[in-house]
Amino acid sequence: MGQRMTRRQVDEGLELYAGKNYDAAIKKWTISLQKMKDNRLRFSTLGYLAAASRDRGRNKDYLVYAVQQIDIAHEIDDNNLRAQAYLTLSRANEMLADYFKAVSYSRSAVQYSSPSESVQGYALLVMADSYIGLCNFSKVLECLDKALIISHEKEDRLMEIHVMSTMGKVYLALKDFTKALAFQRRAHELSLSYANSTVDQNADLSSKFVRLTKLKLATPMRLMGDYESATRSVEEAMRAATSVGDRPVQAKCLVCIGDIQRSQNNNEVACKKYEAAIPMLQDMNDRYSYTLAMIGLVKASLTLNTPKQTVTDILATALSTASAMGNKLMQARCHLLNESIYLSDNRMEEARQAHETAERLFQEADLVCSVCQKPMGMQSDHIQILPCTHIFHQRCITDLLQKWARQAQSCPKCHRNVLYSRSYIALVCI
Repeated sequence: MGQRMTRRQVDEGLELYAGKNYDAAIKKWTISLQKMKDNRLRFSTLGYLAAASRDRGRNKDYLVYAVQQIDIAHEIDDNNLRAQAYLTLSRANEMLADYFKAVSYSRSAVQYSSPSESVQGYALLVMADSYIGLCNFSKVLECLDKALIISHEKEDRLMEIHVMSTMGKVYLALKDFTKALAFQRRAHELSLSYANSTVDQNADLSSKFVRLTKLKLATPMRLMGDYESATRSVEEAMRAATSVGDRPVQAKCLVCIGDIQRSQNNNEVACKKYEAAIPMLQDMNDRYSYTLAMIGLVKASLTLNTPKQTVTDILATALSTASAMGNKLMQARCHLLNESIYLSDNRMEEARQAHETAERLFQEADLVCSVCQKPMGMQSDHIQILPCTHIFHQRCITDLLQKWARQAQSCPKCHRNVLYSRSYIALVCI
């Protein structure tokens, strides 16, 4: 097969993918790759296959294609290709919840990238998502602040959308639902604006961000008791995902619908939604969302006549997965669920131990307010993040915040002067 014909097959694959014939496009690229001699064309084709695998929820395939890209980049000895390949490799590992590898590969992407490219900003975003998985929120905030600056310098709106959405995820983890919703709304508004102004070749990407941000609105809405808006938001995201065969978003929508139903005490319906999502998430090797679904299933099952041993086994699986990921918040929440189970059985000593373990995990995640010495993220609260990236209950630093706009103040934890940082305020005070 001539190389001209091979290039034509690659282009045909792009046309098929744009026409939502995803499996046909993947098959076309896979066939063309077998006889492809041009390494740069191989690299770009592997990139198409990696992106298609990600969009279809085939996360292990995503990783395989990224590794092949790395080999080509080293063979050609091209730093720009190395940066792109390491970015893809970091994204694949983050999606597989292998967070330490994701951070390492993101650093390599930054190392090999040119300052004139956007790779550095996107690598910082992968680091931020990975540090959320590891519950290192100071590192998350450092990465997001840098990524936000790059997004403004490059006028990269997709990067800015990702920053805002990830900040919403931070506040959601810390259970400040008001701020979480504010950031997700901002991300959704930006994604809609981008979708309305985008050209045809970016239409798929912009529509993906619209449905993702729509989905992410639903959780803080639910947690604030607005079940109607939450349901409407997740149903719109589900319809959009179903229309293009976006399995990752479909599975996450099922989990979210389960959460909404559980919050309204429709626990039998909730269990069915979780049970539909769990095998999909297992198939995609999405351990983070899988663990969330298992925790939701435990909470719903506890209110039904589900055998206690069955519930305990599900919770043990969730705890094991959270521990394997290194996610201390998820581990803590599993232990708090164990505490409630022990209390219901009047097993007071085991309940006390479970609660102490949860508190220790909050301390290890540096989520104890240094002013009042109480955990943050254990229950709904208002949280304030300072430019030094230290986190406090908002009520604990009210005096500092009132004086902050007029003069520098000292952080109660690190005692450094906290300046009214313009870039950081753009990040946290929308």
